[in-house]
Amino acid sequence: MADSSARNYNYNTQNINQQTEQPQQKIVLNAGKVPVSRLEKFIIVVGALLSLGMMFLLVSATVAQTSAQHDLANIEQKISSKQSSNTDLRQEIGEMTSTKRMNKIARQQGLSSIENNLRNVR
Repeated sequence: MADSSARNYNYNTQNINQQTEQPQQKIVLNAGKVPVSRLEKFIIVVGALLSLGMMFLLVSATVAQTSAQHDLANIEQKISSKQSSNTDLRQEIGEMTSTKRMNKIARQQGLSSIENNLRNVR
């Protein structure tokens, strides 16, 4: 039992020789001369047109956004100016309607106040 079974095995050399004798075809790929189909051309053209359209939309949207920001800044500046003007006018109204000023003008015109006819409302 010390024999190796590999020594007793008969190799089939005829099948191996027959398979190696057949000529194999070589496939040559030439990457420079691959034809482009109509579908591929159509896809390329449509993709290019879509890309150009998207670029145009992006630029126009950016311009519109910049214009809107500029208009917003102008409106905010006008609002701030009007609020400042309103504050100044309210202060002026308060100064013009003050009791001291009214009494001063009344004295200059020769008017006097009768305390019995005055009523303070709070």
